[in-house]
Amino acid sequence: MAITDGQDELRQAAQLLVENRWVTRKDMPDEYLLVRRNEKALRQFFRDKCGWPLLVTPQFYKLEKIPANPRPFMGIEAMQSVEDYVLLACVMAFLEEYEAGGQFLLGDLAEALLSYYPEGAYTPKLNWESYNWRKSLIRVLKYLADEGILQIVDDESVAFLSQGYGSDGNIAGEALYEVTVLARYFLRNFPQELGAYDSLAELGAADFMPEIDEEATALRQRRHRLYREVLLSPVYYRDTESEGDFLYLRKRHGRLEEAMLEWFGLHVELYQDAVMAVSHEQSSWVKDSFPVRFRGLHDVLLHFAHYWREVSPQVTSLSKTEWQVHMEKLQAAVGHGWTKEYREMSVKRLAENVLAEMTAWGMAKVAEDGLITLLPALLRYDGSYPTDYQPGKSAERGKTEDKE
Repeated sequence: MAITDGQDELRQAAQLLVENRWVTRKDMPDEYLLVRRNEKALRQFFRDKCGWPLLVTPQFYKLEKIPANPRPFMGIEAMQSVEDYVLLACVMAFLEEYEAGGQFLLGDLAEALLSYYPEGAYTPKLNWESYNWRKSLIRVLKYLADEGILQIVDDESVAFLSQGYGSDGNIAGEALYEVTVLARYFLRNFPQELGAYDSLAELGAADFMPEIDEEATALRQRRHRLYREVLLSPVYYRDTESEGDFLYLRKRHGRLEEAMLEWFGLHVELYQDAVMAVSHEQSSWVKDSFPVRFRGLHDVLLHFAHYWREVSPQVTSLSKTEWQVHMEKLQAAVGHGWTKEYREMSVKRLAENVLAEMTAWGMAKVAEDGLITLLPALLRYDGSYPTDYQPGKSAERGKTEDKE
């Protein structure tokens, strides 16, 4: 299908909104104007297909990318613990008191957080005498600065991180921050106070405005859910809850494929128990994709897909011990061509890293009892060395060969 200049521009604008939290006029002027020229079409598409609102201000655009089902890989990479997330929420509550351009000191924030932080059984009590708590706060503030929500005016927080407070009771190292216009738009708005919702299901349903016709409402919710899953998740699996979605998909697959190709340059592959969006191009606009060339861990995953296809593709459940044994065999058989990090990594750590990455990409899941289940997406991929590869004489990576 030939793409016109207008369609190509519209596709670029849609991709920008999906891949970036903000498209700001200050930092991305050309991209901002690109979105602005196509604002009407973008707003209509994302509202009708995904149920996502497009936030518009003179300073930025933001597409509110609400997932159909929150998953662990959708978390914030910079946040390393539950305490980090709680501190982040508390800092955002503190920022509600400030307008854009307002400034505050690290010491004032630290003192205020002692009253903002909830006391309960979920997290330990906030205590700035603890190095881990101080490090957590600095990590949160760095993340907010990286996201453009805060601007660092003056920073001597290294002393606070290492010492906390001096013997005089004053903060050891002060820092000055400025609140930007983005702060008010970082967190999502809900129709009601969060306390009015009794479950995550109710919270998720708050995104959908009911219509008079219940059947029309259900159909619209299904369409939104499918577009969200295909755009935000590496793979969407059929189960008892999604059975209706897959029946709908088999009737409307062509329409979904057409829209995804036109707007994002992605193909939609529909299987018996799974659906996923894939790019047939070697380079893609998607920042986080699989496999990524020259990423050592993805080489390992591709080799494992090939290994498992040959060893026992019918077996889908493994204990942690069995999983580690297979990782040991894989490393011994083909590890000579991996990057140094994974070639010399201990089997235990290798097994943990590979499993975590496979889980994030929908190729495996781990039950509460530790049982590992390999999922169909694993067999969508295959990786092996080129035929002219010679161990010890070449540093070439494994060749990727997609399998249907």
